[in-house]
Amino acid sequence: MTTRSENTVTINQPASKVHAALTNADYWAHIAATLSPEPGEVHEFSLTDGGAEVVLYEVLPLDILPEAVRAMISQALKVKRVVTVGALDGESASLSYTADVKGTPVDFKGDIALSGAGDSTSLSYSNEVSVNIPFMGPAIEPKVADALGELFANEAALTDAWIAANL
Repeated sequence: MTTRSENTVTINQPASKVHAALTNADYWAHIAATLSPEPGEVHEFSLTDGGAEVVLYEVLPLDILPEAVRAMISQALKVKRVVTVGALDGESASLSYTADVKGTPVDFKGDIALSGAGDSTSLSYSNEVSVNIPFMGPAIEPKVADALGELFANEAALTDAWIAANL
């Protein structure tokens, strides 16, 4: 079974600067190092036709995970996240991501619509969370989806601060 969720975050920066950050290797190194209490790493970064593709190896410590998930695991989760950033078209761009949680039956993916309006940019996430555990999966998926919303909000705040300091 799969749980779908939607989240929208706002970054108080113009779309051109948000897109410039999303296609900058230094930005992703900052996100990997600071999004979670345990630093991750940028495994790969490549510029594409007007966009970028980045592969992140991130660590989610137990204390930031939903209680239902903590009860089933004994150590931090290692996540491989692949983010594809499309070209900026005016004040909008399309992004997508996939994430695989190593050693667990949990994965999530989504599409992200970047849209700017003056000095503000919205990222609208359409997510799919799958927890392939018989009987338990459907109960855990909404909790993971909620945690993703919190994660995206934290990432937006880091993005805003990184742009203010670097672009």
